[in-house]
Amino acid sequence: MAKRFAKLSSFEFPADRLLAVLTNPDFQVAREKNNGAVEARVVEVERSAAKLVYEVHTTEYAKGITGVDKTKTEKAVSRYEFDLPKQEGRWTYKGAHADKVVVWGQIKVGAAGKASTMDADFNVEVKIPLVGGKVEAVVIAETEKTWPSYENLIREFAGK
Repeated sequence: MAKRFAKLSSFEFPADRLLAVLTNPDFQVAREKNNGAVEARVVEVERSAAKLVYEVHTTEYAKGITGVDKTKTEKAVSRYEFDLPKQEGRWTYKGAHADKVVVWGQIKVGAAGKASTMDADFNVEVKIPLVGGKVEAVVIAETEKTWPSYENLIREFAGK
């Protein structure tokens, strides 16, 4: 069974600026590098007034049951699909172990007067008998631990 991390974050700037940060390719590259990616690039797939679809292609250090192996790298792709008028998006992550590890989530931006909120969730399911639940717990704990730096990066980009 999948594990989930959900967080409602508040920001001191308007919702349209928050959405602009979250859909900024430079922010996505910085976020990935902040999370340990060796390389990251954004490929826009579709853009209209109502929809934005892009992929973040990364090279990451190899990950396994025992943790991170910095002697090897793996490719991964995260796909984001934003409904711009609703200010919400869904994303999926596919790494080297996509047959056993499924990662997905969603982001909803909201207005709070002159400020904004981001309601985000992160889900992970590891389909490995006996240890899958333990690996999921480690991934969720790491996500929770790094969340403040993610929020700080959002604030940094909003100030640019």
